[in-house]
Amino acid sequence: MNESLADETALLSDEVAAMFNDLGVLMALRGHTAEAERFYRRSIEIRQRLPQDTDKTALTWRNLAVLPAG
Repeated sequence: MNESLADETALLSDEVAAMFNDLGVLMALRGHTAEAERFYRRSIEIRQRLPQDTDKTALTWRNLAVLPAG
């Protein structure tokens, strides 16, 4: 298997998506809105590729929506 494909597959988990969401929260709290947005968007991207857990995906969309313009 291609190594980059294996790396990408390893990142497709609910735990990794949750980690990106949590990092987004941390960056938002520290005032780093651009970084927070990147983490939230990565979390959403991962969750959209997994079997749907709409509550967790909605939480990340909400976090992104309330992020101050930076």
